[in-house]
Amino acid sequence: MAGAALIGFAVNNRTNRRAIEAADERHRETLEEARRGMELAHTAGERREHDKWRHEAVVAAVSSVLETSNSVRQQLWSCHRWEVDDNFELERVGADIHEALWGCNGTINRLRLLASPKIPNQCEDLLSTLGAARNITLQYLKLQLDDEATSEEFTEINSLWEKAIRKAIEQERAVVNATRAELGIERLEDVAKPARQPVLDTA
Repeated sequence: MAGAALIGFAVNNRTNRRAIEAADERHRETLEEARRGMELAHTAGERREHDKWRHEAVVAAVSSVLETSNSVRQQLWSCHRWEVDDNFELERVGADIHEALWGCNGTINRLRLLASPKIPNQCEDLLSTLGAARNITLQYLKLQLDDEATSEEFTEINSLWEKAIRKAIEQERAVVNATRAELGIERLEDVAKPARQPVLDTA
C-alpha cells in the first residue's frame, strides 16, 4: 500500500509540475504577445508621426515652388509696365527673376528625398518653362528698345510668350495633382482652357 501511495504521489507530483510548467509557458507566451503588441503599436505610432511629418514637409516644399511660380508669372504678365530704358536695366530685371527661380533648387532637392520622383521632376520642368518665359520676355523688351523692330517680330515673340505662360499654368496644375495623389487626396477636376488672347503689346 505504501508503495502504491508513493507511486501515486510521484505521478501526481509530475502532473502538478507539468501543469505548473504549462501555466508558466502560457504566461510567458502572453507576456511575449503583449510585448510584441506594444512594439507594433509603438512602431505604428512612430510610422504615423513620420508620415504626418513627411506629408507636411512635402506640402510646404511644393507650396514654396508654386508660390515662386505664381509670383514670377505675375511679374512676367505685367512686363509691359516695366520701366526699362536700357539693356543694363533689362539685364538687372532678368537677373532678379533668375535668382528667384534658382532659389527653388534647394526645395526641389528636399522633394527628391521626401517624395516620389514625379513631383520634383515636374517642379523642375515648371521652373524650366518659367525660365524660358523669362528669356522670351527679355527678348520682347529688347525689341521695344529697338527702333527698327517690326510688327512681325512682335507677333512672333507674343506667340512664343503666350505658349510658355500657358504651359507653365498647366504644369502648375500637374504639380498640384501629383502632390495630391502622393498624399492620397482626390485630384482636381480638369478645367477648360481659357480662350486664346494676346498678352503682349505688338508695338
